[in-house]
Amino acid sequence: MRKLIVLTCALCLLATSAFSANIGLRAGGTIDPDQFHVGAHINLGQVLPPLRLVPNLEVGFGDNMTHWAFNGDLIYDFKNSPFGVGGELGLNIADWDGSGSDTHLGFSLLGDYNLAFNNGNSLLLEIKFGVLDAPDFKATLGYSFF
Repeated sequence: MRKLIVLTCALCLLATSAFSANIGLRAGGTIDPDQFHVGAHINLGQVLPPLRLVPNLEVGFGDNMTHWAFNGDLIYDFKNSPFGVGGELGLNIADWDGSGSDTHLGFSLLGDYNLAFNNGNSLLLEIKFGVLDAPDFKATLGYSFF
């Protein structure tokens, strides 16, 4: 698990230097499992206009487990609009309190709103609907600052 986290962080740092990326923090809640989650993301911008790539890492707490999610969000940005829609492919690891763990690949549909500030920072509001082996619903608030 630690090797996977270190590798993910290293890849994110390399990607940040290759693109004009914004790094940010995120937090929110999920339904089924009922959890609070925190994490970080790297907004790599439009890698293939109008598609934006946002890899992220989230850790959820509650419902008698810890949920690790290593996600890749691909978002279609509407022209001249702060709204976007897309999909998320994620590696989900559920660590049940004292009862072992479960790992699976999940898919979610998402919608987001990015409020850009003049200093280059942005506020993120995001909702996700689990389609396959992902939390049923997730609401996230994030802030990008680099």
